[in-house]
Amino acid sequence: MEKSIVKKVAKTTICMNQTLNAPKAKGLVMEQPLENYFELTKSEELAKLIAAIRFEQDHDERRNLKSNLPFRCPHYFRFNGNRRSQANIIPEAFTFQTCVDIDNKEQVEGALTRAYLINSEEGLWKDHLLHAEYSASGKLHLDIRIPVGMTIKEAQTAYCKELGIDFDEDCCSPERMIYITDESSQLFTAPDWYAELPEEEVTERRKAYLDRGLSIDGQSLDQTTPNPSRSALPLGLSKNSGGEYASDYMGIPYEYITDELADQLGGIPVHGSRNSFIYTMACHLRHICNDDPAWIKQVLPNYGEDQQRVNQTIESACHRQQTKTTPQKLQAALQLARNRVNIEKGNDPDSLMRQPEMPSRLPAPIRLCISKAPKGYQPCIANSVFPAFATYTGGVKAEYWNNTQMELTLISGLVAGMSIGKSCIKEPIDHILKPIEERDKLARAKEKDWAEETNTTGANNDKPERPKDICVQIVDADMTNAAFCQRMEDAERAGDKALFTRMDEVEQLRKVAGGSTSEVTQIIRRDFDSDVYGQERVGSQSVKARSVMRWNLVFSTTPATAVKTFGGNIDNGTFSRLNLCTIVKEDVERRPKFGHYDGTFDKKLSQYLARLESAKGVIVCPQAKKLAEALLDRAEERALMMGNESYTQLSYRATAIAFRKSILLYIMCGMKWSKEIEDFITWTFDYDMWCKMCLMGDTIKQKLEHDSKIMKPGLPCMLEQLGDTFTREEYNVLERVECPNAKQRGNLLSQWKRRGWVEQNTELNIFVKTQEYYQKHAA
Repeated sequence: MEKSIVKKVAKTTICMNQTLNAPKAKGLVMEQPLENYFELTKSEELAKLIAAIRFEQDHDERRNLKSNLPFRCPHYFRFNGNRRSQANIIPEAFTFQTCVDIDNKEQVEGALTRAYLINSEEGLWKDHLLHAEYSASGKLHLDIRIPVGMTIKEAQTAYCKELGIDFDEDCCSPERMIYITDESSQLFTAPDWYAELPEEEVTERRKAYLDRGLSIDGQSLDQTTPNPSRSALPLGLSKNSGGEYASDYMGIPYEYITDELADQLGGIPVHGSRNSFIYTMACHLRHICNDDPAWIKQVLPNYGEDQQRVNQTIESACHRQQTKTTPQKLQAALQLARNRVNIEKGNDPDSLMRQPEMPSRLPAPIRLCISKAPKGYQPCIANSVFPAFATYTGGVKAEYWNNTQMELTLISGLVAGMSIGKSCIKEPIDHILKPIEERDKLARAKEKDWAEETNTTGANNDKPERPKDICVQIVDADMTNAAFCQRMEDAERAGDKALFTRMDEVEQLRKVAGGSTSEVTQIIRRDFDSDVYGQERVGSQSVKARSVMRWNLVFSTTPATAVKTFGGNIDNGTFSRLNLCTIVKEDVERRPKFGHYDGTFDKKLSQYLARLESAKGVIVCPQAKKLAEALLDRAEERALMMGNESYTQLSYRATAIAFRKSILLYIMCGMKWSKEIEDFITWTFDYDMWCKMCLMGDTIKQKLEHDSKIMKPGLPCMLEQLGDTFTREEYNVLERVECPNAKQRGNLLSQWKRRGWVEQNTELNIFVKTQEYYQKHAA
């Protein structure tokens, strides 16, 4: 059976996770262009994994291998928060298509033949076949357009009956996922697969569902729920098979949320103030319970109050108008509850900030580089050798995950205490650079001859011109800025060569920068970005040179000096452009002994250096691009777990650094990707982030908080800072904070009441914002 030619149409997107060898949890998905799917199916690594799955005979092992596959969602284009679950379904994102899974191998070929046949015959299923593919286990997936008015289950049942195959009810869950297979497994794709349907057709389909008493995505509605459709439900809503509301909000048990929220509101009340407390709790819970009193009744304890009175209070709280903005106390409660969940799972900030452990299986070039070093020194060597490797790839560019191009320049810093053995990185770096050093000797000799000839030439004679073919790549740490600019121009003229320097102390950077600290930050930023740098002078004897920076640098320093040098350059991007490593004293043996970097070492190393030097043009490695995106996702998840935005801020360039390393390894391994490369790059990203957070995490957090305060427009309105309901005590506390001078305090509460912005509930002894306030002021 011939495959159809895939035709691209406008507005085709797919909800999927395209990460290979992803974590076992399959919750994270993102809406992406459909072409990303087809690009993914061409992956050589995916093809190998599919072949391994089909070859494997053991059921459990095959299941384990399948869990490493990327996956797609057939029923929805996107989910709230990019989290695949019924709780996060967006009804408006329904695809109006479903995927039939033929799991009986004996029925596969017959079902495929029948599917092609009814797709071309007049009838209900004409032109309804959207996609056909062999599954990971060699069976069959058929994506079909759901006929107007049919639910997922009804369409699956009718289609299976038409094909004469068994119906699988497990295929009907709305949040269902399908494992993605390789290009050779793709059999047929219609132009409108995952296409956004015309507005008129969408309206017709939604009306057909609503006329049947269903939601706009064809799901059944609980008749006790006041909402006429699910289209307005927030990401917390989910019904389980027993008809009850979800017991968690975004993975956080409501029990944890109510515990923390009660603490935020002053703790569990004593008799006499329970009713007002329950009212305030209910007002807060409305934000995460869809304004549904029945849901709130399920999750809110009665705190010893009569349940009937509790229910009345909840109903009262749900009938008053309030802002849609999530109150700060609820936000705090959610964060504390999330931390509690993370601690139970071992994902708390403390566990995330433990030193990442290097993988046991390493890419061959790294395995060689660390082979002569004791274990305690291996992490810093594994990271510090990359700038030396990058020196062989001047002018080579790589295509990043966002399709921009970048050169492979790297700046690595070894930050560790005094007398701990920071010189361990010297010998492996020297051996990596040995071939370049031999070439540099010839260039330096030629430069020396020219200098001697110039100095011996009489004043009345013409000075010999400096040779154009001089190129010294390994430059000294004590060079002047003029010499630095000259070396860069020489290297660019020689074919976009890159320079390398190893500095025993980071302070030596100031000499290269002409003694200016601000110029140091300029050099680092321009170097990482491959920007133009140089100097312009009018004197005939002065160096006049401007060229693209390709300077790979390795420096060593102590933590105190690093903070002093880079602590003031957090917000200008200097610090984030560095790749850091360290030596942990506790990991170093009492009497560490190194091996010999001998001729055998150099011989093994030479093949990797030859591959680096032969690399040209733009390197495109799909696996490296996908890994870069996966690292960004990883950082976002960790930042959320830690409640620390600084982790996200640092991760952007840390991902670019890890990507450059992955390309260097990809080249050295003969343009072949491997699990060892992926695992090592993931580790080096984690390790770099760990070093940066340990060194500057608190400083970055303070800078972000300071920036947030500066950017906050105007003075905060006190009424906006108070909740939808508040007590006199809460008002008094806020007034003392916002107006420290007692003489300047006015009775704002009385003014708010006169303006009709708040009302006092004497029974509950609380103040409530009014509808008039929300109409005029609420966002």
